[in-house]
Amino acid sequence: MRLVPERHVRRGVAVAGVLAAGALASACSSSASSPLSAGQILKSSRDARVVHLTLDAALTSANSGFNFDGYGSGAMTIDVPVGWKVDVTCTNESTTFTHSCAVVTNATPSTSGAPFAFPGSVSANPVHGLAHGVTSTFSFVASRVGTYRIACLVTAHELDGMWDWFDVTRGGTPRVRFSR
Repeated sequence: MRLVPERHVRRGVAVAGVLAAGALASACSSSASSPLSAGQILKSSRDARVVHLTLDAALTSANSGFNFDGYGSGAMTIDVPVGWKVDVTCTNESTTFTHSCAVVTNATPSTSGAPFAFPGSVSANPVHGLAHGVTSTFSFVASRVGTYRIACLVTAHELDGMWDWFDVTRGGTPRVRFSR
């Protein structure tokens, strides 16, 4: 029996650990490595009072793939003036998990998610989610000033950090803010 020097065993364990961590981090994301910019996430028409919001679920490996446009755990905030129409395009980029998109009340997150903030503020199949590459569009009016959350309503995904902020403001212009 041939003995392997301890330094080789440690190196092999370290390499295996790095490979496993990389596989886990990319398990529920696409090949995108960079989050979207504000201009890619939000477009608006002041005259029409309409916002077009792009939400790519699991776009990057950030937050183990539990993110929208590469941001999760409240790192992104979307500001929309009250009374504006919001058109959302939600696409699941994960090759491993289903995901959904919804704007929900700011109740404490739970495994079953919070109530919808506005009529129509949710993608198709919110609890079961969308399969890889599937897109769902939905529209709603941001009718009440307040702070809400963008969340994935697939069981426990919001608790895993798959949420960001959605603020309906008294005035101003639509914008995207990042906290990281």
